Amino acid sequence: MSDIIEHGGEKSGIENPGGGIGYGGNPVPAILQPTLTAVDALDAQVHDIVTCDPGPVSHALATAGHYAIKRHVLIPGFAIAGIVGLLTGQPDLRRAGSVGVAGLVVTATASRSIKRYVKRRRPDECAPRRKPGWRISARSLPSGHAASAFAAATALATVSRSSAQSLMIYGTAAALAGGRVVRHRHWASDVLAGALLGTALTLVARRLLAR
Repeated sequence: MSDIIEHGGEKSGIENPGGGIGYGGNPVPAILQPTLTAVDALDAQVHDIVTCDPGPVSHALATAGHYAIKRHVLIPGFAIAGIVGLLTGQPDLRRAGSVGVAGLVVTATASRSIKRYVKRRRPDECAPRRKPGWRISARSLPSGHAASAFAAATALATVSRSSAQSLMIYGTAAALAGGRVVRHRHWASDVLAGALLGTALTLVARRLLAR
């Protein structure tokens, strides 16, 4: 997964669907190609819809997400919250901080490892979106920003007081993570994979950490 596919001489979607650069630099296993081809095709359609005319609100959320859900912003933030909670005797703050740091660190490690193995191209690394002189990193899957956003959301939901509050937390994470598609940095499935990864690993961290 993934590049651009041609339709009637015009480029749109993903080239070499289900093939791409391959896993670990090797061709994608034949047994996976039909499924990956379907995912690539759906990604191309969703991407074209989302980026057709996103509007100022989507652009604002995309910009906010680009800067706010970075690991080097969130990890120190949760660490400070945990320390403050410990020193001031606020268990919820301490709990959210410790779960957040653990979840974000584990998620970041897993995300980087998966990226190196899968080697999927980002949308802006594929023509016609490719920028002149842009170096291909092939590190699209999963979205690290989405993984961090949902790891942080899961940590905050740990001390949520209501289901409505949790829904708002996850909704904010989804809105910010979705901006990665608007900015042409990730396919929709990259964002979904990152969200699932961040949520799952932070839930494990929450379970393992003593209260």
